[in-house]
Amino acid sequence: MSKVGIIANPASGKDIRRLVSYATVISNTEKTDIVKRVILGLDSTGVDEIVIMPDYYGLGMRALEALNHHHLSSKIAILDLEIQGNQEDSIRAAQMMKENQVDCIITLGGDGTNRVVSKTCGWVPLIPISTGTNNVFPVMTEGTAAGMAAGILARKVVDERKVTMTMKKLKLLGEGKEKDLALIDAVVVTESFIGARALWDLQRVKQVFLTRAEPGSIGLSSIGAVLRPLSVKDPFGLLIELGPGGEKVQAPIAPGLITAVEVKSYRVLEPGEKVLIALSPSIIALDGEREVEVNAPNYFELSLGMDGPRVGNIQKILREAIKKGLFGVDRKWSKRGSHGVKS
Repeated sequence: MSKVGIIANPASGKDIRRLVSYATVISNTEKTDIVKRVILGLDSTGVDEIVIMPDYYGLGMRALEALNHHHLSSKIAILDLEIQGNQEDSIRAAQMMKENQVDCIITLGGDGTNRVVSKTCGWVPLIPISTGTNNVFPVMTEGTAAGMAAGILARKVVDERKVTMTMKKLKLLGEGKEKDLALIDAVVVTESFIGARALWDLQRVKQVFLTRAEPGSIGLSSIGAVLRPLSVKDPFGLLIELGPGGEKVQAPIAPGLITAVEVKSYRVLEPGEKVLIALSPSIIALDGEREVEVNAPNYFELSLGMDGPRVGNIQKILREAIKKGLFGVDRKWSKRGSHGVKS
């Protein structure tokens, strides 16, 4: 039986960065519409079951109500989960979906949403749709295509090894045990309390740990992109020390906010290497949100892991499905097949 989970975060894309930059707000009405298109995409592939995380706005329920005139073949249910209205909802929903043996989870959110889902989803592959702010991990894609890709993956129509990839992650360690994680960046900030969770004041940033630093990205990873581009496939990370004494670079640290940054030093971060957080008091921000208070030096460490969540590549999934004739077209593509040339 094929089963897909949907975790849609109604709070993504609504933090303080909309006040200090020019980030777009994706309304919950639009998120509901995306969920509708995801469901229709999933149903078109013949997925047996769809389970949806409940939330305080009711994204899943509203989507189902709007689709009640469609004759959907998939069994669809809202998870029996008590809503807290915070990130714990996504964490517990991912845990329940893994326990219910879903084959794939579609997320609607930003880097932060996918970070918390990754805490408990295990090896269940993700199809992440971007609806947040400085998104690097999720992709901007049409919900219909994402739903179709997730359905194909769930039905085991394609070879999962060919169309998914295990991502890197930054492990936050305390006394040698993993306490938390980041998928894109972990940032050490000179503050003594968490306050507003979103990170936006660059003057307080001292260290930036990165798994990715790709040209064209927005956020603190863009600083790394102009220093030493780092792709999702590179088997290492990057550690940047900010402050006077080095070079100045210009980077888009938020939508529409391009600023000069003083970089004291930077270097490659090797897998498994542990870096002590010496600055105290300080705050560690994970994927753009202040999460951890550091009240004693050298207690926390950050380490690059190569065992992050698995992510499905939508285009690869659809392309493999086309090769197998899932859409009624039985073609074998030549190596030059990007133009539809048959072998």
